[in-house]
Parts: sequence; C-alpha cells; structure tokens
Amino acid sequence: MRFLLSIFIICTSLSGYTQMQDTLTAIPIGDTAIKNVKTIAVPIVFYTPETSGAFGAGTQIFFKTNPVFKSGKLSNIFGTFIYTLNNQLIIQGASKLFFNQDRFALDAKIKYQVFPTQFWGIGGNTQDIAEENFNQTETFITASLLKQLPQFVNFGFQFTFANYDVTEVDSGGILDADTVNGSSGARLMGLGVVFNVDTRDNYFSPLRGGLYQFQTNFTSKVMASTHSFNSFQIDLRKYLKLPRKQVLALQFYTRLTFGDAPFQARAIYGGADLARGYFRGRFIDDHLYVLQAEYRFPIASRWEMAAFVLTGNVGNALDGFDSPNKSSFGFGPRYFISKNNRSALRLDIGFNSYGGSGIYFGVNEAF
Repeated sequence: MRFLLSIFIICTSLSGYTQMQDTLTAIPIGDTAIKNVKTIAVPIVFYTPETSGAFGAGTQIFFKTNPVFKSGKLSNIFGTFIYTLNNQLIIQGASKLFFNQDRFALDAKIKYQVFPTQFWGIGGNTQDIAEENFNQTETFITASLLKQLPQFVNFGFQFTFANYDVTEVDSGGILDADTVNGSSGARLMGLGVVFNVDTRDNYFSPLRGGLYQFQTNFTSKVMASTHSFNSFQIDLRKYLKLPRKQVLALQFYTRLTFGDAPFQARAIYGGADLARGYFRGRFIDDHLYVLQAEYRFPIASRWEMAAFVLTGNVGNALDGFDSPNKSSFGFGPRYFISKNNRSALRLDIGFNSYGGSGIYFGVNEAF
C-alpha cells in the first residue's frame, strides 16, 4: 500500500511538472519551421518484476509534418533513458511520422539495453526452481514504411535488426550447457510485410475504433543472421466507447515462429503489455496466444481507472498446447499528461493463476 501511495504522489507531482513543460514552439528545419510543436518532458519512475525500481527521464514531441494540412495526424517522437535497481540500462527511442497528407507512415524503434534477467527454459511447463540468471546486451532496430490504400487500410514493409550478446550465465545452467538456441547470443536481420486496418481515434489510449494487423518477419543467414526462421503475428483490437467516456478494450494476439529461432526471438509470454501478472520471459516457446479485455472509466480530471482480465498460453505445436492456460487479472489508474491528447502514465498491478503478481508503471495503455 505504501508503494501505491508513493506512485500516486509521483503522478500528482508530474501534473505540475508537465504543465510547465507542455509547450508550443516552432522548430526550424532548413529554411522552414514546423509550427505548433508540442514537447512533453517528464521524469520517469516505475517498477516492474523484470526491472525492480527504475528511474530516468523521457521526452515526447508531437507535431504535424505538414502544418498546412489541418486535418493531418499528429506525428510523434518519444525517447527515454532509464536505469534500474537491477543494474539495467535502457535507452530507447520511437517515432511515428506521417507524410504526404498522411498517405505514408514511418514507424521506427531503436533500443539499447544492458539487461541482467532470468531464464526458466523453453515450454509452458517449466518450473520455478529452474530459474537461472543471465546478463545480456541487446541492440534492437526496427522500421516499417506503410502506404495508405483506401482510408484506414495500410500496407508496407518492415526491416528488423537485433543483436543479442549474452555476456554472463549461471555456471551449470541450461544456458551454460549451450543446448538452447541463442545461449551464446544471436545476430538477426530480417524483412517482413505489414498489413493493417486501423480505425482507432487515438494511438495512445483509444476511445473507439479498432486495429486489425497481420505482420511477418523473415530472418535468414543469407542476410548475415546467425539463425534462419520465420515469424507471423496477428494483432486484433477493438475499442467500444460506452457512456460517460467509459471504454471496453478487447485484444486477441498470436505469434507463430517456425525454424531455427533463438530463444530471444521466440514467442515470449508476460510483461507490461502482453500478459501482465507474469514475468516477461517466464514462459517461452515457438507459438503464443493471448486474449485480454480491459474496462476503462474516468474517475477525475485527467485520471482514469482500468480493470483487466486475460488468458493465454505458449506451445510448440499448432494442433494444441500441452500446458494449462496462463491467466491473470488486475487493475490500476492512468494519468493523462496532456490535455490535448490521450498520452498517459499507467500503473497496473496484476495477479496470475500461479499465485504470483507484478506491478507495472509505464507510458500509455498496454493495448
């Protein structure tokens, strides 16, 4: 309870801070200027099972790439620098940029992290006593360029690069025995296709609409990767607006992996977005699915509360999963850091069906 109270104090203090930093400027680019640029800078303090306590700073910039196009979508760039009490360093940036009257969209993410964490093996029946520690330095870059076809329909291509350098493992463990793909690290380079229908009214915390996305990634030694495999993702989301700005959000997500994939690139269960209540990586296998629902409702100015329930599983065969479903439920508040968009700070606590739990504090909704 003390921890939850401290988070609310942090969020309240951010209210005054973001009001000072939520500014409009004109940023020069060459001979022109992007007008009505909004910058939001906030200190970051959060907790997850994977990181323990963490702190840092983040900046989010909203702007229109063509201010003359009044009905255009807001582009945004987001960057964070984070250090955790588990001696983890996380530096990441993300952008979503719209061009040519929103006919093209560029999604890009870059992440560098030094991340001591845990591994339990492969499969849905791994035991808690199998836990072992390892240290990994990760560099991850992905970029996708999408072309709008008819309204709300987008198609494009994606490039992905990842380098996993495993620097330390427990002596005598599974990774030390080098019996799992990726135990000695991996370098991955792949190309894929993205197709979606996106009718959401907001990318950060939608009130209505949906996202229906199919994504592929083909990674090959031909492209200088250490492994060759293919992955497919289906992400289906629906947002139902209820009276008084209440929202029922639904998601079905599945990831299918075929080939010689390292454990870092297989289907990973858990974490702050996909399966709250489970340590990210507690269960890893070739295939995964998650079905989750979340009810969101306002409780005060700039504040919302959410309650969620989910179930899912991992497995190595498409014709069935040989372990019990992995379910969880939870709740938590949201604080919107700007009056003009629905970018939010989020706190969730999740309880899983194995008796464990997790606390998550981050930016924007899980889905």
